Order: sequence, then C-alpha cells, then structure tokens
Amino acid sequence: MNERPDMNERPDTALPGWAWLGLPLVIYFSHYLARALLDFAVYDRWVLHESGITEKATLVMLALALVGGLLATRWAWRQGDRKLVAFFLVFCLGCVYFGGEEASWGQHMAGWSAPEEWAEVNDQAETNLHNTSGIAGTLLDQLPRNLLAIAMLVGGAILPLVRRARGLRHSLHSFRGLIMPGFECVAIGFIAPLASIPEKILKAVAGTVPAPLEIEAGEVKELMFAVFLAMYIAGVLVRMRRAGAAAPSPH
Repeated sequence: MNERPDMNERPDTALPGWAWLGLPLVIYFSHYLARALLDFAVYDRWVLHESGITEKATLVMLALALVGGLLATRWAWRQGDRKLVAFFLVFCLGCVYFGGEEASWGQHMAGWSAPEEWAEVNDQAETNLHNTSGIAGTLLDQLPRNLLAIAMLVGGAILPLVRRARGLRHSLHSFRGLIMPGFECVAIGFIAPLASIPEKILKAVAGTVPAPLEIEAGEVKELMFAVFLAMYIAGVLVRMRRAGAAAPSPH
C-alpha cells in the first residue's frame, strides 16, 4: 500500500546518479559516437558483430542481473517469503533465457554450426528459439520482448515519476515495495524500450538512416534491456539491505 513518507524515510533512489543516469546515457550514446568516428565495416566488426562489444556487454549485464537475482532469491528464502522467492526465481530464469538466446546457447562462443534440421527452421541458422520461423518465433521473441518493453516503460519509468510527483513510496517491508522499480530505473526505463525509435522515425520519414545515426539500434536495444535488468536488480538489493537494517531488533 502506498503511503506518504515521514522525515526518517530514505530517498526513493537506491543508486547514485552516475549509475542510474550517467551509465545508461553513456552506453547508449557511445554507439552513435562510435558510428560517427568509425568506418561501418570497423563498427560492424568490433561493436555489433556476434563477438563484438555490444553483444559481450549484453551478456555481462545479464550475468550481473542473474547474480543479483540469485542474491535476491536467497534473501527472500531466508525471510521465508514464498512470493518473493517465486518472483525472483522467474526473474533469474528470464535472465538465463535472455542470455542463452543472445549467445545462441554457446554457439557464438564455441563456434559450432547449428544442426542442418534446426538451421532450416531458424532464420539465421543459429541454435536459438527466438529466430525460428512462424508463430513459435513470435511467441518466443516478439511477445516476451514487447511485454518487457511495456513493463520497463510503465513500471520502470512512468510509475516512479508519478510516485515522486505525488510524494508516495511503497513500504520496504511489503512485496510491492521490494519488487517495484525505484526512481533509479527512470532513465533506463525510457531509453531501453525507445532505443530503436530514432531509426524507425528516420526510415519512415526519409526512407533511409544517415550513416552517423545508423547504429543498428535493434542490437543496441537488446543491450539496453540487459542494462535495465541489471539496474533494476541492483536497486532491489539496496532496498533489501535497507529493509533488513530497518527491521526491529529481536528482544
């Protein structure tokens, strides 16, 4: 339940400004800077390639989010809160699925070729599910991607702004207070789901994207999704620590 904060309540931002505001902006706009400074072949090879910086950074962020999710699950288990345990287990499974699909379950790192039968139904001949043809690919790619984008934009960006404008905060000892994104998710909550909008607008208006702005935003968007998950779980862990510090001492 929402309630107005008292004078002793902590701020609603769990992370420092350089992390929640500076880091997403630097990660996103550094792609535009790299695209402007580098020849496209160099940019494609070192930044966007399957072994490039963007995909590696995506996997690193997902690994950090997974570790954070496991720590959150352990904390919830120790508290005996089954709802929190279930929630963060689902979060961890989501990180594993996202990371596994992004790396084609090790294909990009080990360098194997997908089985011939699998390659025939996979749009990119990769060992993953989200690039399969037909309705299966839609359900395993577009559906979870769009649901996550909506959750980030509404739950991660808009609702924290509304709560701050109204002076409202969730109790740190409630399920909602621990799982809802805090104000630290606002910047990445806008950037991640909207990362490909500039390219789409340019293509719709001009029919093409000028070279300095052609960053292959779909790949960058996946990285920003991963940054959101890492930022979100970092905020959760801080709130869990605060909840533990605010718990009454046993007599």
